[in-house]
Amino acid sequence: MLLFDEIIAISDPVERAAVAHDLLWNDHPQRLRLRAVRGLAIREAIGRGLAVEEIAHRLRVRVPDLTWMSEHAAPGPN
Repeated sequence: MLLFDEIIAISDPVERAAVAHDLLWNDHPQRLRLRAVRGLAIREAIGRGLAVEEIAHRLRVRVPDLTWMSEHAAPGPN
């Protein structure tokens, strides 16, 4: 399992979001922080002009899911 510091070091925001998203489903010990990383990475990818369809495809979610995922970008206590 990747360490949190390894996840946030991933330079590609879509890849960072995808890794965080996948780890959320694998009982990672820092789930709240992963939600924040995923949300911030989605915001970064959109800010870079990447197509939301491509981001959703890489995360294996629907485009509308990106909205609520990116709203969870405030770091949690874990």
